[in-house]
Amino acid sequence: MPEVKPTVRQRRLGLELRQLRRNRGWTLEEAAKRLEYSVASLSKIENGRQRISPRVLPFIFDAYGLEIPEQRAAIVQLTREASRKNWWQAYKGVVSDPFDDYLSLESTAVGLNAYTPVVIPGLLQTEEYARAVTEASRAWENRDDIERFVQVRMARQEVLRGDHPLRLWVVLSESVLRQRVGGPAVMRAQLEHLAATVHAMPHVIVQVLPFEAGAHAGMDGPFTLLRFDAGSDVVCIESMRASLYLEQSDEVELYAQTFDHLSAAALTARQSLDLITELGKET
Repeated sequence: MPEVKPTVRQRRLGLELRQLRRNRGWTLEEAAKRLEYSVASLSKIENGRQRISPRVLPFIFDAYGLEIPEQRAAIVQLTREASRKNWWQAYKGVVSDPFDDYLSLESTAVGLNAYTPVVIPGLLQTEEYARAVTEASRAWENRDDIERFVQVRMARQEVLRGDHPLRLWVVLSESVLRQRVGGPAVMRAQLEHLAATVHAMPHVIVQVLPFEAGAHAGMDGPFTLLRFDAGSDVVCIESMRASLYLEQSDEVELYAQTFDHLSAAALTARQSLDLITELGKET
């Protein structure tokens, strides 16, 4: 198969297969010989640069000794998703390659932990709040592009609905709730929406990190930890021009611990909901 530019999902698939090989105790050369691949081809697969058909996975699973049905099914699903087209491809003009990678991860994650010190997370934004944030970012000058990007943000929220919704856990800085994005009316509606979402969706947890917390574990900035059934969780760190993905287990664990520290320093979910409701009335 031809070499392709690796997406985040393809890299995740490669990491899963590499870990299976290492669990078996085989070198790349030994595995290639037993699987009847060239060393170069297997290396490309493990690095996400060569696609692999789901049809060959049972043979690979048997060779690597993977017997856990749930893990086999998760890797098969990941393989299918690595090459399929997604709904956001209809918005190609406003969805950049880095954002495409992120949406691919978000759409297949089972859990998402986010620390957001600046804005309400996109998955919890109202349309008016999202529009105000998008306009202020000046990433888009064309009105149609702004509206299409807002549509993408609203469509993303479908992951919170359905039979198997994403488990979302957010730690917000108190300043996020007090910043009047879009003006008082827009912000009031946003806070009311946030409170209503937490009330209606038990799989959504929002905690507020109060000003009184002082110095805390998240002072390096925002991050998102995406969790998956098959393991290989991913950390995403976004900037204005790029997104950094951390996939090594020690890096992911560091951010998982950081999130735990932030959650411990924040108000409880009940206290946070009370504060959000109170600020909504005051705004």
